[in-house]
Amino acid sequence: MTATRTQTPTPAAKARRSSYVSRQLGGLSHAVRAGFEGTPGRLKVIGAVSVVAALLFGLMAGYSFRAADGALTRAGANTDQLVRVQAIQNRVVQADADATNAFLVGGLEPPAERAEYTTAIATASRLIAEAAREQPADGPALGALNEALVSYATEIEQARANNRQALPVGAQYLKNASAGLRTEALPALKNLVDANQERVHTEFDNARSAVLWLVVLGLLALAVLGYALVWLARRTRRYVNLPLAAAAVVVLVTLLVGALGLVGIGNKVDTVQSGVYAATVSTAQARIAGFDAKSNESLALIARGSGAAFETSWKASDTVVRSELGQLQGNLASRDLDPLPWGNYADVHATIRKLDDGGSWDSAVKLATGTTPESGNATFAGFDKASGNQLDELGGQTADQLAQAGGWLGLAAVLGVLAGLVAAFCAWWGVALRLEDYR
Repeated sequence: MTATRTQTPTPAAKARRSSYVSRQLGGLSHAVRAGFEGTPGRLKVIGAVSVVAALLFGLMAGYSFRAADGALTRAGANTDQLVRVQAIQNRVVQADADATNAFLVGGLEPPAERAEYTTAIATASRLIAEAAREQPADGPALGALNEALVSYATEIEQARANNRQALPVGAQYLKNASAGLRTEALPALKNLVDANQERVHTEFDNARSAVLWLVVLGLLALAVLGYALVWLARRTRRYVNLPLAAAAVVVLVTLLVGALGLVGIGNKVDTVQSGVYAATVSTAQARIAGFDAKSNESLALIARGSGAAFETSWKASDTVVRSELGQLQGNLASRDLDPLPWGNYADVHATIRKLDDGGSWDSAVKLATGTTPESGNATFAGFDKASGNQLDELGGQTADQLAQAGGWLGLAAVLGVLAGLVAAFCAWWGVALRLEDYR
């Protein structure tokens, strides 16, 4: 077998090859310089820059509309997640309110309240799984929350078992479960609410700022096309290059219409954010604080004379409810809605505390756990039902208004890109017509 020998190029061969490459590059460089010399060369440069400016504007117009559309879509999704997390909050404190209120009865708790408790726990668990699926970023916090909820439910079952046997230790299990809920589950939920509110506000800001890129690139494209029109008018002694002028008109119309549309989107976002979205959040917070107050009312009675701390917590929750109801009354989106009947329950609570503080514990418990129209349970049920219906209505309005605000943005993105292509074609056409004069 004969080995193939590789010959190393001689210095002379290397020099000839280098000289050949240099001549080719030199010739190409000379051809390029010649192509852009004089008025025809400058026309080519102006045409190329005009085309690039028009194309960049079209791409940015499409991007701006798509960015606004995406921001509104994400704002809607994050709003849904916020409502979902607040629903978990609500179900958790509702379960605690049902458990503590039923505990006051002693023995076997009322079937209706037991059913409400079971439904609240099951719904909270289902919503936790749904929230983790819809927003993976919330997954770790929701996992920890689920563990806290399981621990709470386990302690409640221990409290129930002891309560059915009239064992005092049942009250301690209940207090521990409720305290754990407030030190683990509720702070985690508060952090999730804050995180999702921040996401919503970020997307609202993104939707409002989408117009800036459209305006910047639009003005830049108009400046380039305007310069081209003026330069051609001076060099060719013709007042207007119609195709180039058409390109400028296309850019100008797209810029004006697009900017007005995106500014309108920003105004709608402001209206939604300060209107139905804010009302939705206020209603949810009022419900959560309301259930927390009902739970603390029961815990104060269970403590039998040593529940001052729970009454302090009730007053704090009452302050939150009244503050959120005040926000609702000052909000144009909810001003015409029927006021939530918190005052009816608060008046009954005042009577309950008066009876308990006056030594009539049995009467206070009867008023708190009864089912008559003037009882604590009945008046609170009125607040529960009214606030729940209002939350559903406002949440639906928020989703609808966000969807309606950007319904045209998908089509606008396509039209924006097409406008850029048309402007680029017209710009090159106009320059090409003048180049023909030099051939």
